[in-house]
Amino acid sequence: MGDFCRGAGRAVGVVLGFLPIAMSLGAIAVQVQLSPWATVFMSAWLYAGASQFALVEAARQQLPWLSILITVLIINLRHVAMSLSAQAIYGRFSTWQQWVLAAGLVDETFALEMTETPQPFAYYLGMHGACWSAWIVGTALGCQVGMLLPERWLAFALPALFLCLCVETARLQRGRDMAAIVAIALTLVLLLRPLGSTGILMAIIGVAIAATAWLPTKSST
Repeated sequence: MGDFCRGAGRAVGVVLGFLPIAMSLGAIAVQVQLSPWATVFMSAWLYAGASQFALVEAARQQLPWLSILITVLIINLRHVAMSLSAQAIYGRFSTWQQWVLAAGLVDETFALEMTETPQPFAYYLGMHGACWSAWIVGTALGCQVGMLLPERWLAFALPALFLCLCVETARLQRGRDMAAIVAIALTLVLLLRPLGSTGILMAIIGVAIAATAWLPTKSST
């Protein structure tokens, strides 16, 4: 129990950051006619901030479900590289423990784990559990608040998604890698701006692909 609490305590900073972002997601989701229960379930099951913002925005634009699925998969490509890198830590645990930790592996927990010495399973479970719970609680609170917000606030859905993905990516990079990711993001936004929402969505996919390409290099150093 001590290791679990230590892990949860290590994630306090991430928890505080997750709450307002998750609340924004919940607020936007209920305004595009997603039910609070469906929104909270999405946070519990999908548990991927940028992908969830993309899904909500795509639902608002009434895009085909195949397009939504492809977009979510592309945005989450970076999780493949993260999982391969995290195997160096999780490999000493049993199969079921690796599955449990893999389900809670997000950008923030990955960043924390890569900067620490190996810890017991309970430590990582506490860290992942605290972050996952904060995301669900924040989403649920946002669903309640969202009923009171003006509908015009939906205009911020895609920009919020783009900023969310850029921040998550930047936290995993440093030095020239981070500068390159930011430069790519700015270039894509400027070039694709005339396309409106479609252009922003294309920029999001471009940043996700760039992040995936950089992660293996960083992990091997």
